[in-house]
Amino acid sequence: MKKLIIAATGWLLLAAALAFYAYGIQQAISLSWGSQEVTDTSYPKVLATMIGAIQALLLTNLGAILGISVAKPNSALSRFVMLGKPTAALEIPAPLDIKEQIQLFALICYFLSLIACMVAWIHEGFSTNPKEVVTTVTESGNMFVGVILAYVTGILSK
Repeated sequence: MKKLIIAATGWLLLAAALAFYAYGIQQAISLSWGSQEVTDTSYPKVLATMIGAIQALLLTNLGAILGISVAKPNSALSRFVMLGKPTAALEIPAPLDIKEQIQLFALICYFLSLIACMVAWIHEGFSTNPKEVVTTVTESGNMFVGVILAYVTGILSK
C-alpha cells in the first residue's frame, strides 16, 4: 500500500508540473502574440522563474538522453531518438522501460513548447522588447536553436 501511495503521489506531482509548465508557456505565447503591452502584472515574475526552472530540468533531461545515446549506441533509447549506429536505426527498437518512456515524453513536451515559442517569436518579428514579447518566449526561442545544435552535434559525433 505504501508503494502505491508513493507512486500515486509521484504521478500527481508529474502531472501538476506538466500542467503548470503548459499553462506558463501558453500564457507567455498568448501575451506575446496579442497587441497589448506586456507588463510585470500580466506575466508575473514567479511564473517566469518557475518556467525557467522547469526548462532547466527538461534541458538536463535532454542532455541525459543524448549522453545515454552516445554512450550506449545500441540501447533502445538511442535507437528511438535515432542517434545510434545507422544500421541500428533500421531495426525495430526494443521496448522502453517506464523511466525511458517518461524521459521521452518530457523531451517531446519540451520540444513542442520550444517550437511553439519559436513560432510566436517569429510572428513578433524576433522582437526582444520585453514590452512586446514575454522574455520566456525569446529565451525559449534561443534555447530551441541550442537544442537543434546539440542534436546535430550528437548526430555528427557518430
